[in-house]
Amino acid sequence: MKKRRKWIIRIIVAVVILLVIWGIVKKTRKGKDQPQTVRIEQVNRGELTELVSAPGEIEPKTTVEISAKVSARIMALPYDEGDEVTCGDPNANPPKPASLLVKLDAKNLESQLRLAQAGRDAQAAQIEVEKARIESNKATMEGLAASLQQAEKELERKKGLIGTGDISPADYDQIKYRTDELRAQYESSKHNLKAAERNLVVMHHNLSAAEARIEEAEDGLSYTTIVSPIDGVVTRLNAEVGEMVMTGTMNNPGTVIMEVSDLSQMLVVAQVDEADIGGLEVGQEATVIVQAFPDIKFKGIVDEIALKHRYSDNRTKYYRTEILLYDDPNVAKLYSGLTADVDIETRKHTGVIKVPSQAVLARGVDELPLEIREDSNNVDKNKTFTAVVYRYNDGKAVVTPVKTGPSDLTHTIITSGLEEGNKVIVGPYKVLDGLKHDQKVRDEREVEAEKKAKENKGEKKKETSDINEPNKPADE
Repeated sequence: MKKRRKWIIRIIVAVVILLVIWGIVKKTRKGKDQPQTVRIEQVNRGELTELVSAPGEIEPKTTVEISAKVSARIMALPYDEGDEVTCGDPNANPPKPASLLVKLDAKNLESQLRLAQAGRDAQAAQIEVEKARIESNKATMEGLAASLQQAEKELERKKGLIGTGDISPADYDQIKYRTDELRAQYESSKHNLKAAERNLVVMHHNLSAAEARIEEAEDGLSYTTIVSPIDGVVTRLNAEVGEMVMTGTMNNPGTVIMEVSDLSQMLVVAQVDEADIGGLEVGQEATVIVQAFPDIKFKGIVDEIALKHRYSDNRTKYYRTEILLYDDPNVAKLYSGLTADVDIETRKHTGVIKVPSQAVLARGVDELPLEIREDSNNVDKNKTFTAVVYRYNDGKAVVTPVKTGPSDLTHTIITSGLEEGNKVIVGPYKVLDGLKHDQKVRDEREVEAEKKAKENKGEKKKETSDINEPNKPADE
C-alpha cells in the first residue's frame, strides 16, 4: 500500500513538471512568433556638418607677465588681483597716465647714477686740462721753431768764416751743437703734441663711455617703476611688498611679480589630435561648451593653428589650436583656466542621405543571405565585415548593405544602398544588435497607439458600467 502511494506521488510530480515545461516552451514559442518592437525613421535628405572635437582651456587672448629687469626689493604693489589697470593715453585731454604696478627700491641705482655722473664730469675736466696742455705745447713749439731758425742762420754764417779762418773750429762746433740741440727739442715737442692730440681723442671716447654709463644707470633706475603695458585686469599676483625680485638668466626665468590680462577678448586653447588636424583651417566656425556653464553655447572662430606638435600629459601628440570667442555678454562670465570642449565645423554636406549612426551596423559578409551577398554592389567580398542597415519592409527587417561617408556626432552619410523615402530601423540598440534578416518587427508608434486605444476602450467600458450600476437594485 505504501509503495503504491509513493508511485502515485511520483507520477503526480512528473506530470506537474511536464506541464510546467510545456507551458514554458509554449510561452517561448509564442514570444518568438511575436513581432519585435523597434523604432523606425524615414530616410530623408538633409545637411550634415563634419566636426572635429577636442578638449581645451579658456585663456585671455592677451596676457603679459610682469617681471623685473633689475634685482631690487619691492617697495609698493598698489593693485590687487581683480583690479583694472591701464596703459594710459597720452593723447587724451587731459593725458591719462599709465597705472603704476610695481615700485622697487631705487637707492642703489640712484647711487650708481651719481657715480656715473661724477665720472663723466671728471672726464670732461681732464679733457679741458689736456686741451690747455696742447695749447702750451704749440706755443713752446713756436718758440723752438724761431730759435732753431735763428741758430741755423747763424750756423750758415759761421760755416763761411771757418773757411777763411776768421773763427776757430771750437766756436763753430759750439754753434753747431746748439743748433742740433734746438732741432732735437723741436722734434721732441712735435711728437709730444701729436701724443697729446691722440690722448685727447681717447679722452673724448672715455667721455662717451661715461655718458653711456649714465644712460645705463638712468635706464636701470627707470626699471624700478613698472607701469601697465596694456589695458586689462590683474589676474595673478605672485609677490608681496618687501620681497626681493631677481632678474632672469638663460636657465632661470626670473621672478614673475604679477600677470595682467586683457579679458575683453577670450579664446579657447584646444588640443587637437594629430589625426584630425588635417581638416582644420583658420576661419572655421566652432562651438564651445564650458563645463562651468553647461547651458550656454559659446561661438568662436579658429584664430591660429600651431605648426609644430606638442605632447600631452599622457604623451600623445596634439596641435595647439586657438579658438577666438565672439564678442558676447556671456563671455564676461568666463574665467581664465576653465575647462571646455570644442566642436570645430570642418566641412558641410547639403542634400545628402543620412541616418542615425546607431542604425549603421557591422555584419560579417558570410552571415548575409546569399542573394543579398551576391547581388549587392555595396558588399566587398574580400573583407570580413560590411556596413549594413535594416530597412523596414512589410513588417519585416531587411538587412541592406550600404556604403557610408562622413559623420557627425549623431548621424552618418549613406552614399549608396538607401533611397529617399526608405524606412530604416534606428533603435533600440539592444534590439538592433540581435536583429536578424526577415525578422518580424513592429513600429513602436503603432504599439503605443494600440496601447492607448485599449486604455481608452477600457475607460469607456468602465464609464458605461458605472452608469448602469445604479439601476441594478431597481431591476432586481
